[in-house]
Amino acid sequence: MFRFIYCLIVLLAITQVFAIDYIIALKPPVTEASYEQVRKDVQSMGGKITYEFRASLKAVLASLPSERIDTLSSKPYVDFVEKDKSVHI
Repeated sequence: MFRFIYCLIVLLAITQVFAIDYIIALKPPVTEASYEQVRKDVQSMGGKITYEFRASLKAVLASLPSERIDTLSSKPYVDFVEKDKSVHI
Protein backbone atom coordinates (compact mmCIF):
# COMPACT_ATOMS: atom_id res chain seq x y z
CA MET A 1 0.00 0.00 0.00
CA PHE A 2 2.83 2.39 0.85
CA ARG A 3 4.45 1.75 -2.52
CA PHE A 4 1.18 2.58 -4.31
CA ILE A 5 0.80 5.87 -2.43
CA TYR A 6 4.44 6.72 -3.08
CA CYS A 7 3.95 6.11 -6.83
CA LEU A 8 0.87 8.35 -6.87
CA ILE A 9 2.80 11.15 -5.16
CA VAL A 10 5.67 10.82 -7.63
CA LEU A 11 3.28 10.87 -10.61
CA LEU A 12 1.52 13.93 -9.25
CA ALA A 13 4.85 15.71 -8.77
CA ILE A 14 5.97 14.85 -12.30
CA THR A 15 2.70 16.13 -13.75
CA GLN A 16 3.06 19.42 -11.91
CA VAL A 17 6.69 19.83 -13.00
CA PHE A 18 5.82 19.52 -16.69
CA ALA A 19 2.65 21.62 -16.57
CA ILE A 20 3.08 25.04 -18.16
CA ASP A 21 0.80 28.06 -17.85
CA TYR A 22 -0.88 29.20 -21.06
CA ILE A 23 -3.29 31.97 -21.97
CA ILE A 24 -6.00 30.52 -24.19
CA ALA A 25 -7.94 33.23 -26.03
CA LEU A 26 -11.44 32.34 -27.15
CA LYS A 27 -12.76 33.04 -30.63
CA PRO A 28 -15.73 35.44 -30.86
CA PRO A 29 -18.58 35.28 -30.29
CA VAL A 30 -17.69 34.10 -26.78
CA THR A 31 -20.54 32.64 -24.74
CA GLU A 32 -20.80 30.84 -21.43
CA ALA A 33 -20.76 27.62 -23.47
CA SER A 34 -17.30 28.61 -24.78
CA TYR A 35 -15.97 28.84 -21.22
CA GLU A 36 -17.64 25.56 -20.27
CA GLN A 37 -16.10 23.80 -23.28
CA VAL A 38 -12.57 25.06 -22.61
CA ARG A 39 -12.88 24.05 -18.93
CA LYS A 40 -14.01 20.56 -19.94
CA ASP A 41 -11.28 20.14 -22.57
CA VAL A 42 -8.45 21.43 -20.36
CA GLN A 43 -9.50 19.14 -17.53
CA SER A 44 -9.73 16.13 -19.86
CA MET A 45 -6.17 16.86 -21.02
CA GLY A 46 -4.84 16.74 -17.47
CA GLY A 47 -4.80 20.49 -16.98
CA LYS A 48 -6.42 23.03 -14.71
CA ILE A 49 -8.01 26.43 -15.35
CA THR A 50 -6.52 28.90 -12.87
CA TYR A 51 -8.25 32.10 -14.02
CA GLU A 52 -10.96 33.22 -16.43
CA PHE A 53 -10.64 36.57 -18.20
CA ARG A 54 -14.09 37.95 -18.99
CA ALA A 55 -13.54 41.69 -19.59
CA SER A 56 -11.97 42.95 -22.81
CA LEU A 57 -9.91 39.78 -23.34
CA LYS A 58 -12.07 36.67 -23.46
CA ALA A 59 -9.62 33.99 -22.37
CA VAL A 60 -8.55 31.59 -19.65
CA LEU A 61 -5.27 30.98 -17.88
CA ALA A 62 -4.62 27.27 -17.79
CA SER A 63 -1.85 25.04 -16.52
CA LEU A 64 -1.43 21.93 -18.64
CA PRO A 65 1.21 19.63 -20.11
CA SER A 66 2.94 21.15 -23.14
CA GLU A 67 2.33 18.08 -25.31
CA ARG A 68 -1.43 18.81 -25.15
CA ILE A 69 -1.26 22.38 -26.45
CA ASP A 70 -1.42 21.52 -30.17
CA THR A 71 -4.61 19.56 -29.62
CA LEU A 72 -6.15 22.41 -27.67
CA SER A 73 -5.03 25.02 -30.24
CA SER A 74 -6.91 23.19 -32.98
CA LYS A 75 -10.27 23.45 -31.20
CA PRO A 76 -12.76 25.61 -33.16
CA TYR A 77 -13.44 27.92 -30.19
CA VAL A 78 -9.74 28.80 -29.68
CA ASP A 79 -8.44 32.03 -31.24
CA PHE A 80 -4.82 31.70 -30.08
CA VAL A 81 -2.66 30.20 -27.33
CA GLU A 82 0.38 31.87 -25.75
CA LYS A 83 2.69 30.83 -22.94
CA ASP A 84 2.02 32.96 -19.89
CA LYS A 85 4.99 35.15 -19.04
CA SER A 86 5.83 38.16 -16.92
CA VAL A 87 5.86 41.56 -18.56
CA HIS A 88 7.93 44.33 -17.00
CA ILE A 89 7.53 48.01 -17.77
